Amino acid sequence: MKVPEMLPSAQWPEFMPSTPPGVWLPDPLGPGYDYQTLDFGHDDDGPLVATLVRYAPPRRLTNFGRRAKGVILSVHGWSDYFYNRELAEFWHRSGYHFYALDLRHHGRSLRVEHELPGFISNLEDLDLELNASLQIIQREHPRLPVVAQGHSMGGLILSLWIARTNAKVKALVLNAPWLEFQGTAFLRVPINGLMEAMSRSNPRRKILPNQFDHYWQSLSDQANGQWDIHHRWRPTFAFPSTAGWLHTILEGHAQVARGLDLNLPILVMTSKHSHFSTAYSQQMQQTDSVIDVVQTRLRALKLGSFVTLSEIEGAMHDVFTSQESARATAFRDLNLWLRMLNR
Repeated sequence: MKVPEMLPSAQWPEFMPSTPPGVWLPDPLGPGYDYQTLDFGHDDDGPLVATLVRYAPPRRLTNFGRRAKGVILSVHGWSDYFYNRELAEFWHRSGYHFYALDLRHHGRSLRVEHELPGFISNLEDLDLELNASLQIIQREHPRLPVVAQGHSMGGLILSLWIARTNAKVKALVLNAPWLEFQGTAFLRVPINGLMEAMSRSNPRRKILPNQFDHYWQSLSDQANGQWDIHHRWRPTFAFPSTAGWLHTILEGHAQVARGLDLNLPILVMTSKHSHFSTAYSQQMQQTDSVIDVVQTRLRALKLGSFVTLSEIEGAMHDVFTSQESARATAFRDLNLWLRMLNR
């Protein structure tokens, strides 16, 4: 099959076709990128699928050969998907095979039947695709250690998964992980109680706060950002929040607050500052407009006993989508941490 050139996301399909079981097909990200559908049948929302993406350039372009240091399993945040080629190619240059998981009801895993994109009512259910992805990675690279990487909600999901399942992961890189309700834990408890009651009667009930597009504006090259992002997979307004989803997120935050005791090296990267507003401003190009970075850094110390904190001046919520100078700082810090990890 001919490998396509990288296409602008406007030319990507609305919904990716499923691959045959165990088969990698070319991904629209372009040469070197493949995807594989993880098919788990059906649930109440329709097809229950996740999607694993890998960066596997031709062998002649692989500079580490048999000296690979490990494998990356990357997980995106809420209302998001994997699109950052620069990040995958950094890991490759650093000696790591790279895989990224589009969770169920997100990105490449969305299907036309899914009326509630992003819907999940129990984070433990995601063990299904996380375990399956880890098995594929271990089968393709049986002797290499795995490093998990998570952004925002993905950082919370990976932390809880490792704590719950004792997954065979060597280290954890968290990019602005969503570890606490915005600003304070004091609001988490009463809000979680309300969401628990609502989710018992109807976990799919939509919670309708005001919709803001400022993060999309800071990210998309159709507004003030630098990134070509798919209009359905990373929409202008985030996926609709539901009672069941918010309840399970808040339960995850509570678990982190009690301490996870993860026994592995953890790198937590955030912007140096947060800036919250209901309207877009240029300041959002240099700050985190989604999570409270001070509270996040405090909560990060509850993850385990070996936590390294990196504050990136001028970074956005996803530090690896920030302006070039902030991205360079983030990659520098990550590279320094990797040197320590591989001593």
